[in-house]
Amino acid sequence: MAGAFLHSCRRSRLLLPPLASLLLSAESAAFRPPSVTMARRSARLQKRPLAASAGDPSTSTSDQYGSMKVEELRDLLRKRGLAVSGVKSMLVERLAASYDESLNAEGAPNTSHVTPAQKEGTQPKAKRARKKSTPNTSPKAASSSSGVDCLPRTREVQLQSSQDGGNLAIIGVDEAGRGPLAGPVVAAAAIVPTDIAGIIDSKKITSEDERERLYEELVATPDIRYAVAIVSAQRIDEINILQATLEGMRMAVEAVMGVNQGKKGKKNNVASAERTDLSYVVTGGSVPISSGAKKSNNNYYALIDGNKTPKDMPCPCESMTKGDGREYSIGAASILAKVTRDRLMHEYNLMYPEYNLTQHKGYPTAAHMSVVKELGASPIHRRTFAPLKHMTFDAQGRIIG
Repeated sequence: MAGAFLHSCRRSRLLLPPLASLLLSAESAAFRPPSVTMARRSARLQKRPLAASAGDPSTSTSDQYGSMKVEELRDLLRKRGLAVSGVKSMLVERLAASYDESLNAEGAPNTSHVTPAQKEGTQPKAKRARKKSTPNTSPKAASSSSGVDCLPRTREVQLQSSQDGGNLAIIGVDEAGRGPLAGPVVAAAAIVPTDIAGIIDSKKITSEDERERLYEELVATPDIRYAVAIVSAQRIDEINILQATLEGMRMAVEAVMGVNQGKKGKKNNVASAERTDLSYVVTGGSVPISSGAKKSNNNYYALIDGNKTPKDMPCPCESMTKGDGREYSIGAASILAKVTRDRLMHEYNLMYPEYNLTQHKGYPTAAHMSVVKELGASPIHRRTFAPLKHMTFDAQGRIIG
C-alpha cells in the first residue's frame, strides 16, 4: 500500500515529505534482490586502491578513491602525511594526485617519501653493510694517494699528469690574518713533495700545540722549499687589506722560485716583532732557494687559496676557493702562515701586554675592543679597520674626544 501511495506521488510530481522519503528508501532496500546487493558491495571492495593492483589501467585512481568512505580517505591521507581537511571530492583529488606522483617512469612506486631509516631497512643486508663501511671523505679524514691521512693532491696530480707537466713544481699559497684588527697579514708559499699526516686547513686545527708540531715537521721535511711574507699593519693601511694580502702572496712565490732574491744574512731571514720593515720575506727549506733559479718560470705553477690571484705573478697560477681545505700544498702553506703569525703575535704581546694579544691574536673580540676604547690604538693596530677608522687618535695612539 505504501508503494502504491509513493508511486502516485511520483506520477503527480508531488513534493514528498521526509517521512515518505524514508519509506521509499526502506522499501527499495527491502525489495532489492540479494544478488544485486552483494554484487554492488563486491564491486565497491574491488575498486578500492588497497585491493586493486598498482598501475591498473582498467580503473581510474579517482574512481577507486571515490568509492571509499570519508573516514577511510582521511586515514589514508594521514598515513601519507597529507592534509585531511575538505569535502570528499577534495580528499579524493588529493589522494589521486599523491598516488600519481608516487609512480616513477616504469610505473613502480617511488619511495622518495620513505625515511632514511625505512629505506635502510628495506635494502639487502649486503648493500647495507657496504653503505655503512663507506669511508669518511671529509677533508680531515681524506687520505692522499700515498695512504697518509692528509689532504689530497687532486689538482697537483692533474697538472703534473698533463702533457708538459712532468717536471712541474706545484707551489701552494695561503694567508693568515686578513680579519684581525691588529698585527700583520702573513702569506706563505710552499713546495712540499712529501705527504705529512694531519696536514689540513690550519683554521680547522683548533689546538695551537698541534699546529706548532705540524709546522716543525713541515720545515724539517726533505726537499721542502718555503717562503713566508710578512706585511705590516702600516702597509695594510696604505694599500688596503686585499692588496696587501695579494702583495704578500706574490712576494712569497717569488722567494720560493728564487726571483729577485739577493744575499741574506741569518738576521734578515727571521720573522720578528722587532723588525720595522713595511713588508719582508723569510725563506727556508732543505733545498737552497737559490737553486730554484735554474728552473724556467714555466716549470712552476701556483695554487692560490681564495678567488683572486695577484698581478705580475712570476709563474702561471690559478685561484682555488676554499683550497686550504681541498689541496695538500695549500693546506701546508696555511699552517706555515698561521704559525708564523701566531708567533709574531706572542712577541707583540710582550711589547703591548695591556692588549692581551696572546689570547685573541688581534681579532676584534669584545675584550680587545674594550681595551682599545680605553687605551686607544697601538702601533700595530690597523687604523683603516672599523671601528678604528671612525676614531681620531693623537700621536701616541690615544683616542681624542
